[in-house]
Amino acid sequence: MPVLRTLRAALAAAALLSVPGAAAAVDWSALADVRVPQIFTRTEEGSLRVTKLWLVVVDGQGFVRTGDTRWFRDIERNPDVSIGAQGDSHPLRATPVTESGLRGRVNAAFRAKYGWQDRLVHPFGAGGSNILRLDPRP
Repeated sequence: MPVLRTLRAALAAAALLSVPGAAAAVDWSALADVRVPQIFTRTEEGSLRVTKLWLVVVDGQGFVRTGDTRWFRDIERNPDVSIGAQGDSHPLRATPVTESGLRGRVNAAFRAKYGWQDRLVHPFGAGGSNILRLDPRP
């Protein structure tokens, strides 16, 4: 049941967001085909925010992309996030990508994976978007 998987992932993410410490490496190849995972962030008030989003894997590493959204502002305050997919939750740290070559490859991966949907959302490209690499927590 999708609702139960979402609830389990949210509960796991809440626990993972509140516990400091290193996390196991994520098997990005297992998540590469997931169409709409969730990211779990903390609001300014400390509440858990659950957001559905797109995810791509480039060079064996997970990336997400957004504009000036509420969940991006959450990440600016606290880069510790969790990604929920396939009933699991993975504690990660979101790191902004500034290198133009990598940004181009990540944007191309979004275009390849999401096709016409990406063209609809970003008809002129996503050059001004915030791209975040999802790293293991230190």
